[in-house]
Amino acid sequence: MAMNADILSSLQYKNLLLDFYGDLLTDKQKHIYAMSVAEDCSFAEIGNAYDITPQAVADSIKRANRQLEKFEETLGLVAISITQQQAVADIESALADLDSQDCASRIRNIVEKLLL
Repeated sequence: MAMNADILSSLQYKNLLLDFYGDLLTDKQKHIYAMSVAEDCSFAEIGNAYDITPQAVADSIKRANRQLEKFEETLGLVAISITQQQAVADIESALADLDSQDCASRIRNIVEKLLL
């Protein structure tokens, strides 16, 4: 998460992990993780919903987070998406400066980033 932490908050990053890899978790893990990350529910609220202790909720979230991080380390889809989003933002910025002399060079460099 080091590279992504510079660009996104921890919560945004966790939501992206859930979006990209959530279906690879068990249904229960996915729902518990989503309640914590996407819905900002407390461990007690989640525990009440699943009739488990807050500690069991915390353990489930830690396990799910480790699995999601492992998927990202292996596949890198979140990092690719972040890179592409930044490249698109750079293209938009370069196009706004179209009258500048180095605009064509900037656009070529940005497009090359997309092709990596």
